[in-house]
Amino acid sequence: MKNFAFLCLCILSMLLLEGCGTTRITKIERSNNYEELYQAAVAYYEQGKFDKAKLYLEKITPYYRGSLESEKIKYYWAKSEYYLGYYQLAAYQFKEFYQTFGRSPFAEEAMYLEAYSLYLDSPDAELDQSSSKEAVIAMQNYINRYPASSRALEADKMIDELQVRFETKAYENAKLYYRLTTGLSYKNYLEAALITFETFKADYPDSDYNEELLFLSIETSFKLAENSIRSKKRERFDKMYELYSEFQDKYPGSDYMSEASNYYERSQEQLNRLKTID
Repeated sequence: MKNFAFLCLCILSMLLLEGCGTTRITKIERSNNYEELYQAAVAYYEQGKFDKAKLYLEKITPYYRGSLESEKIKYYWAKSEYYLGYYQLAAYQFKEFYQTFGRSPFAEEAMYLEAYSLYLDSPDAELDQSSSKEAVIAMQNYINRYPASSRALEADKMIDELQVRFETKAYENAKLYYRLTTGLSYKNYLEAALITFETFKADYPDSDYNEELLFLSIETSFKLAENSIRSKKRERFDKMYELYSEFQDKYPGSDYMSEASNYYERSQEQLNRLKTID
């Protein structure tokens, strides 16, 4: 019986302590004692309780603006956003930090973490790559500013990785237009597909995808010429021949060569018919 009473007393004490702790937190959150709030924010940050730290740091920022503490507050706020996985918000805070505190010992890290936050927020290749482009710009700015930094090599590797995503996205976009040229309304997409192939080649001249896309350019160009009005056929078959000649020069041993040659022979037959009619 005594043991039971002791157990109940322990549970009651724990509940009371927990209640006091909750009450204290509530009081601090409602407090206008900014020194107390500042100390609590720092303590929570150092304990890894970034959600609480962020809450307090946001509240005290206006009060401490321009003070000696403002640098630490801004830096801890940015890092709290970062650790919580709010990468877009973190990138914004890091950028504001190094622009405001350019001489801070944390300025270099903040500039790197802005870029890295954007990198972490960037989507897979099949999605829109706007944030990835922001990450590349931020990474390049960091490398330009701190070329001797130990992080510069890592930043360069991330740029390369993001460039691969851009290339993959552009390739998928080109293939999408190609697939549209095989549908019911294919005539509406032939010229658009050819433009995407040319754009890809201009943007990524060394890409491994160029062999396939150049072959698809021949096929699509043949379809466009074949389905053109008579006055445009000769010009468009000539363009297809230019693409075929380029393909022969660049990829003589290609697996696509047999099909490419077939399109060339068919185009020659079409041109010969035109000459006969003329």
